Amino acid sequence: MSKQKTLIERIKEIQIEADALIDERVEELRAETNFSIPPPVLRRELEGKAWGCPCKQAAALLEGK
Repeated sequence: MSKQKTLIERIKEIQIEADALIDERVEELRAETNFSIPPPVLRRELEGKAWGCPCKQAAALLEGK
């Protein structure tokens, strides 16, 4: 019988997925700008669209905000 994941385990998995989605979008934006803008600057721009945790930021990206 498999053990059900705890809430913290699920949250950590979602945070990893959210960070990966944000990193992917940062790389897409870097390519669009001919790699002229550093990744931290682009990430801060994305973070500014949805303050809070990476999960909120990923949700905003998925919703097209």
